[in-house]
Amino acid sequence: MFVFDLNSEKNLWIHLHGFATDISGSKIETARKYFRETGHSSFFAMDMDYEKHTTTEVLDVLEALVLGFSERFENITLCGSSHGGYVASNLLRLRKKGKVKRLVLLAPSFETLGLIVKELGREKVSGWLEGKEPLRIVEEDREVEIIKDWARDIIEKGYEIIEGNEVRFPKDPDFEIVIMHGERDEIVPIERTHLFVSSVRVDKFLEVDDDHQLSETFEKYLPELYL
Repeated sequence: MFVFDLNSEKNLWIHLHGFATDISGSKIETARKYFRETGHSSFFAMDMDYEKHTTTEVLDVLEALVLGFSERFENITLCGSSHGGYVASNLLRLRKKGKVKRLVLLAPSFETLGLIVKELGREKVSGWLEGKEPLRIVEEDREVEIIKDWARDIIEKGYEIIEGNEVRFPKDPDFEIVIMHGERDEIVPIERTHLFVSSVRVDKFLEVDDDHQLSETFEKYLPELYL
């Protein structure tokens, strides 16, 4: 499923939701309402089904979408929430970015695989890491099965943006970066965003009094993310 609102002929916002969620999330509804009312930007989002595809497969589809939309729009903002930020960041560091001029990251994960391993323990995920079996986890209050090749694809392709204290991202990217992260985030530590910001030129970093969902502050700060 996807949503596409044509509010502007010049600008487009592509929104990537978080892991194990879909386009019914509150951030997408809030952003759609904002752009419909202001006309600042057209809006696109689709169900990504991250757990059913490798990151390589997701990037193949996203790259095709970005390049296709670049034929129509002059300025594209690529926005990723949590794991969506992981995917968006990997697209811009490894693939053709077309007319993406701004990367917006909301409580971004820079090391999704590492966070899963840390939470569950390496022993529990050892077979999955080797690509021998799928992994079942509880995410967003529902059980999710992640395909068996998911972790191995990340390891082989080097998709983790932060490993240890190493940041694998261009230091001075040729696009704007705006980040919003909650100080009370207990899912994706804000300290990892601090590490990213200390290594990469970030144009705006909004550190807000909120949790991982940013449900208390996203609507308030949305204009600052776009302008």
